[in-house]
Amino acid sequence: MMIGQYQVQGCSLKVVGNLRISNEELSGSSSATDRAHKGFKPKSLTVSLQINQNSPEHLTRLIELAESVNEQGKQTVYTLVDPTAKAMNIRQVQFNDNFSVREASDKRLWQVQFTLSEYRSVPEKVEQRQPKKDPKKQQAEGNSIPPDGPQQDSTNANNEPELTSFEQYLKEIDEAIGPSETEQLAENQSAKHTAGAA
Repeated sequence: MMIGQYQVQGCSLKVVGNLRISNEELSGSSSATDRAHKGFKPKSLTVSLQINQNSPEHLTRLIELAESVNEQGKQTVYTLVDPTAKAMNIRQVQFNDNFSVREASDKRLWQVQFTLSEYRSVPEKVEQRQPKKDPKKQQAEGNSIPPDGPQQDSTNANNEPELTSFEQYLKEIDEAIGPSETEQLAENQSAKHTAGAA
């Protein structure tokens, strides 16, 4: 196994690949098996090996790789060369989760285990290439009010309340019949007053 430019030193090296598939149960309390697919999480590799205690520099170098950060303070990304990684289409990785070291039973070996997580997985790249959707504008039901306030209707310029169809019908009948006797008397008196003033 090559992590970056470093050839991992040790014996009994084993690699376990993990692909996490995220699903959500839709069955509720029933016995149905319906699931909603939530996507694929980045793949990971769990690496275990033994390092001879007579060569502590091999363990020290691995820990230095795990602790390495770049100038921006972010974890270093390594190119990985390994048969299992190649089969799982993993090219770049970062150290993740626990890096554990314990003495083996014979006290001459360290049992080392660490996890490498895939950096920029294929599903992640596909998701980043997809155009972002603009949030849909919410519109309340009913007539929208313009920003400058309600506009007056051309047929209602004198600020009279808008009539319903039934009220408009009554108004037309009233106009067809003509003014009432009281209104006619008021108009006659107004006319006489105007004529006398002249």
